[in-house]
Amino acid sequence: MAIKPLPRLLLIVAAVGGAWVGINRYTQVAHAHSVSASSVPSQADVPVAGSTATAAQPTLVTSTLAPATGDYTARTLLLPWNAEAGIALANGDATTAADSLMARHGVHLALERQDDYSQMVAEQALFAQEVANGVARPAKGAAFVVIMGDALPGYAASAKAALDKLGQQIEVVGALGYSRGEDKCMLPAEVVADPQKARGSLIGAVLRDGDWNICIKYAADNRIPVNADPKTYDPDAMNFVSVGAFTEADEKLIAASKGACETRPVVSAGKLTGESRRVCQNGTATWTPGDVKIAREVGGLAAVASTREYMWQMPAAIIGNKQWMAQNPAFVKNLLAASFEASDAIKANDANLLAASTVMAKVMKEQTPEWWAKYHRGVVEKDSKGLDIRLGGSTTNNLADNLYLLGLNGNDNLYKRVYTVYGGIAKSLYPQEMPVVLPYEQVVNASYVQALASEATAAASARPATPVFDASAPATSTFAKRSWAIEFDTGKATFRPQAIPVLDAMLDQVAVSGLTVQVSGHTDNVGDPASNLALSKRRAEAVSAWLQANASSSFPKERVRTRAYGDQQPVAANDTAEGRARNRRVDIALVRTE
Repeated sequence: MAIKPLPRLLLIVAAVGGAWVGINRYTQVAHAHSVSASSVPSQADVPVAGSTATAAQPTLVTSTLAPATGDYTARTLLLPWNAEAGIALANGDATTAADSLMARHGVHLALERQDDYSQMVAEQALFAQEVANGVARPAKGAAFVVIMGDALPGYAASAKAALDKLGQQIEVVGALGYSRGEDKCMLPAEVVADPQKARGSLIGAVLRDGDWNICIKYAADNRIPVNADPKTYDPDAMNFVSVGAFTEADEKLIAASKGACETRPVVSAGKLTGESRRVCQNGTATWTPGDVKIAREVGGLAAVASTREYMWQMPAAIIGNKQWMAQNPAFVKNLLAASFEASDAIKANDANLLAASTVMAKVMKEQTPEWWAKYHRGVVEKDSKGLDIRLGGSTTNNLADNLYLLGLNGNDNLYKRVYTVYGGIAKSLYPQEMPVVLPYEQVVNASYVQALASEATAAASARPATPVFDASAPATSTFAKRSWAIEFDTGKATFRPQAIPVLDAMLDQVAVSGLTVQVSGHTDNVGDPASNLALSKRRAEAVSAWLQANASSSFPKERVRTRAYGDQQPVAANDTAEGRARNRRVDIALVRTE
């Protein structure tokens, strides 16, 4: 079984001015035992051995680029993750192959597996020390690392602590791919039909990691409180078992299914009740092949939320040293160009995917090329109880995908929204560990992708891989539903000034998913029912229009549907001012369609 990366960012050490120093507590597993209130946080064919498919030679759409520093090998640390298949194919081997896309672009890389973000930060600090000392081609540390993009707020904070004294910085320069279903929050299958049944759940997770993020976002979108303290139990909230590795989370769930449970103090509204309760882990935040193990040994669980629904959450973000990259822009652009061209080759041909998977198996030092290829595109299998479960699922990114993600060429900046949403989650639940989220512009530099696009017009004009929405397709299920208190002018469908921050937050939260959006308008019972129905319709349409006007690429008109209910679906009694205020709302539902 592969081991999921452990982005704990704890006990990070870096050589800074000759002294080894601890850096950041952002993902520290241990917490002081204090009680705080639970809160709502803001099947495809795969190539097989002996396949008759022929690997297609990638087209060099960026062949006019100037060669990079061809005789320097940049050490590059990768997670064991299929979203990096593009850079693997481009490199041709663990160390750049002579006839590879990287070599043809004058770029040489040494690809190495690294599961621990803390070690990645330490390696980038060693590299930064060399750069600070004027070394043009550093031999120490790592020039580049690849992380799960929603983890950037915490990673950037830790890297800043390590590199500040050196006058150095890190920057994201692009995205090599995405997780598209591979990472998931698994809970009993009944939660799929009724998300509120996630209340009282106990989920094994590496806290503040990307897969934990999936569970937290699902809770937020369904207004389910989260108990941030992994030592207590809130029966009305989503609770967690804090672990140091994904394999540990899965093994604990297997043990719990056989009766290995624990006793915890019970809390309610942030206060100890004096009661203790025996509780059993019934969920896990995991990835492939952890989900395969759970499906085979436990069964009965479903991927209630994954990067299939939160499709923009987890880009494979490639990070380098800002100062060194500024001195070697051709190296950065050509590295990206080769990776993006390899991505196109993988998308076009299964034999290219198998070739990339051969490199992945070698770099990661486990599994077979066929295994990596199978779970790259994802499969549906039966679990031990006969339920279908989707396993795996990642994609590679080309230049057009990067232009779309980074908000270039007039697109909505989706990555900034991802950064804002998941940085906000960490800060709201763990303010001591994550007191500040660094400005997005300090840690993401889209200029290399933009420059690449200006030098490769054919690729720049290509269409990114985005979801296609059918306005007439019937909804099959509701994934998440959340009410928003958007203030309108009395009796009108125009927004009050105080509604704008709420609309901005709503846009960020909804944009990171790739599902159809249903906007439903509701009123209190004051006035004529027919007039209330008409007013709720106009207000739902106003919210839909606002989404499309402020992020048209993320919210094409086919994606957003409106519904009007007037005063027919109150969520509180209309006999008090407070109740009427709660009933004057807009519900946002993320729905699956046929």
